[in-house]
Amino acid sequence: MSPKVGISLACWPGLTHLAAAQAAMQGVCEPLLGDLHADQVQLVPQSTDVLDERLAEVLVRTWPQAKFRLHANVRVLQQRRLVDLGTFDRDRDWFDAAARIHRALGSTVYTAHAGRRGVASLWRLFDNARRCADLFDCPVAIEGHYPSGGEGVDGFLVSSWTEYRALLEGGVPYALDLSHINILAHRSGRREEALVADMLASPACLEVHISDNDGTGDTHAVLCHEPWWWPLLQHIHPGATVFSEGNHRRHADRQREPGSARALAAHLEGLAAADVPTDRSVASNLRGSTVP
Repeated sequence: MSPKVGISLACWPGLTHLAAAQAAMQGVCEPLLGDLHADQVQLVPQSTDVLDERLAEVLVRTWPQAKFRLHANVRVLQQRRLVDLGTFDRDRDWFDAAARIHRALGSTVYTAHAGRRGVASLWRLFDNARRCADLFDCPVAIEGHYPSGGEGVDGFLVSSWTEYRALLEGGVPYALDLSHINILAHRSGRREEALVADMLASPACLEVHISDNDGTGDTHAVLCHEPWWWPLLQHIHPGATVFSEGNHRRHADRQREPGSARALAAHLEGLAAADVPTDRSVASNLRGSTVP
């Protein structure tokens, strides 16, 4: 079962927001998920330039058919900063700036990582998410993590099966990253499939993030083979938005390696057939800015 899947600009890390958005709008197809849909687009920290209100307005004007939403610590200030819901009070100026961008985009949901347990308790995290929702005037969903080599102050909040169950029962919205769940399953030595199914089915699950890894690290690989959690996708709540976060820049490079000539030919054929918007349409909205 393959759900309708939106596009994350994490598919093109290291590009500007406009360059990554142009790549998304050209159309992209994944081996397992099929065609990704550009009517829902996730803006991410992996993009290189500052996302200010003017750029947000350019994105909306250039691609009015798309609904853009922020994820995590997008670069909304000149100085890049690592923030999460655990640091809501410490980084209030960043959240104020992100809320302005959120409103400029016309977004209806914001998702952010839980953060480190040395900064906030689980219950403080839930309270921060509620206060952040008040600031953004929309649901704010908590994204959990995975074990990071220690359970002390440097460890991640929401990184164990027990904490994921607490998130499900906590009465707050959340985003479920199945690649993080795969790492948790690998490092814990067990798969809590019933819990994952319940989390996917809950109306509190606002987003589902999909990419592949071998269980040892969050590599954001493009999904090419069915993982153990694939049958659980049938439980996704109809109100949840699904995003692919697979790295298509790296995937394309690997397709060009020796022995991948057939895959590369298919990729190029798909690009040639795509309805690609011209740079001129973007430039008309930039009003003097440089097109990436």
